[in-house]
Amino acid sequence: MRYAAVLVVNYLNPWYELSLDERIAIEHQHVFPGIGEFVKRGGEITPVRAVKYGRDAESFFILGFDEMENYLDLVRELRSSRLLTSGLAAIDFETVGLKEAYWVRAAA
Repeated sequence: MRYAAVLVVNYLNPWYELSLDERIAIEHQHVFPGIGEFVKRGGEITPVRAVKYGRDAESFFILGFDEMENYLDLVRELRSSRLLTSGLAAIDFETVGLKEAYWVRAAA
C-alpha cells in the first residue's frame, strides 16, 4: 500500500535570531540525516519553503512511502531533533492518507 503525508514545520522567533550559517548547520546536523535515512528506506520527500501570512516562513514536506514505520521513524527523529526540542520550530500539522486509494465495487 502506498501512503502520502503532509508535514508542516513552523519556524519560531528564536530560529530567526540565529545567523543564516547557524540555521544551515542545524538543518545539516539535525534534520537532513533523518530525511536521508527516510529516503534510503524507500521514502520520497519533496520539501517546500513557504511564506505564511503573519509569519516569516514555514516549510512543509510532501512525503510518499510504503511502510508506515518508515514515516513514524522520521517523525520521531524530527520531534527529538534540536530544531524542535530547543523551541526553534514546531510541527504544526501533519496528515497521512492513502496515496493511490481506490474503491472496489461489490459484485451484485
